[in-house]
Amino acid sequence: MKRIFSLALLVASLSVKTIFASSAATNPAAPVADWVVTNSVPATNEITLDEFLNEVASANLDYAAQRYNVDIAKAAVAIAKEFLNPNLNLGDSRDLRYHGSQALPEPASVGLDQTIEYFGKRKWRIRTADQACRAAAATLEDFLRNLKLDASEAFVTALAAQRSLEQQRKTTAYLHQLVAAQKHRFDAGDISETDLTQSRVDELQSQSDLLNAENNAQTARLALSTFLGRDRGQTTFILRGKLEVLADGHQIRAVDLSQLIANALQNRPDLTALRHARDSAQSGVRLAKASRAPDVDVGVNYTYTTASENDIAPAPSDRMLGVSLSFPLPLWSRNQAEIQTAQFTTAQAEKTLQSAELKAEVQVRQAFTTYQLMQDRVKKFQTELLKGADEVLAAKRFSYEHGNSTLDDLLMAQSADNDVHQAYNAALADAAKARFELDRASGQWSVIF
Repeated sequence: MKRIFSLALLVASLSVKTIFASSAATNPAAPVADWVVTNSVPATNEITLDEFLNEVASANLDYAAQRYNVDIAKAAVAIAKEFLNPNLNLGDSRDLRYHGSQALPEPASVGLDQTIEYFGKRKWRIRTADQACRAAAATLEDFLRNLKLDASEAFVTALAAQRSLEQQRKTTAYLHQLVAAQKHRFDAGDISETDLTQSRVDELQSQSDLLNAENNAQTARLALSTFLGRDRGQTTFILRGKLEVLADGHQIRAVDLSQLIANALQNRPDLTALRHARDSAQSGVRLAKASRAPDVDVGVNYTYTTASENDIAPAPSDRMLGVSLSFPLPLWSRNQAEIQTAQFTTAQAEKTLQSAELKAEVQVRQAFTTYQLMQDRVKKFQTELLKGADEVLAAKRFSYEHGNSTLDDLLMAQSADNDVHQAYNAALADAAKARFELDRASGQWSVIF
């Protein structure tokens, strides 16, 4: 009985393995068993924006993948420079009718054939590949530029979330102290239970807002890891930096709109890439026209023929050297379709460039306007709103402590002051991002952080 039971278990296990094996074989999307997948290592890192961007440039995985496009383009240039390989021709023959001394002469040959291109083809093929390589390099530069700007905006978002968290902690801490003081006043009979309850409700609401602020800050910090290497997935970043630096007009040089537009049209890497792509397409037209001239195949052939003592056709041994020349006759095709395709590609590349130039100019104007408005918004907070909200709150606290104002007045002032500071943090972040977007549109890098 035990043997039967053991045999049944063995059959069942083999059946399960067979089912899983067959399911894996029939499911090509299933993970491969021998893949090695590892998690990142938890760590804590204090980091500034400059340090963060330096690591982005050296460790970002998307940028590392994009760099291969330039290597591939360089390999294409090397391929374009290569000459066509010659062909080695070997031949031998045997007389199948007569044998031995009666065999007819049996020739054996060896030869080389070399295709000689029309001289314009290689020239324009190399130029086309070289200009495509330049376009790939400019595209890579633009990718890195946008990557750093995106990373900068993510850093600003995380820094603003961190500041908002600190501000919410201050508000929650004050409301906690207020509730403690209210309990003492309630026990002493100075305030009603309603005032105590109202204070407690506002504290609970502030604690809820604090939890949201903590979640936003943590989420924003974790988002920074996506810009870095594989081992950064569980890194907790402690950000170092001040948002006010970007909003300080004394540290931001004067910006001229016309100069920004000129710089964008001249130096933006994406426009440079499109110009190289257009030039490559134009060289493609020259290559297609050069391809109308046929290639020439030149061959050299050496033939050795054995001697024959055949009674009917005796012959001595012989050696021959031959030269051949062949080329196609352009009777049915003269590469017209390829030329038209190249011309249409060039026209398309030119229109694409013109459209991108127009959009670039509009983007600079939009970014410039937004940046100026964000600067004005920050100045409003710095010159009026922050000071006014803080003074009102201080006055309401003093007045409430001396019994000259109501609890509602105090809580409203506290809420208003917190809102103003949170809005100021958002305004600083928006001003910094507006600066990044202005740099993105104008093709420059003027961030001072």
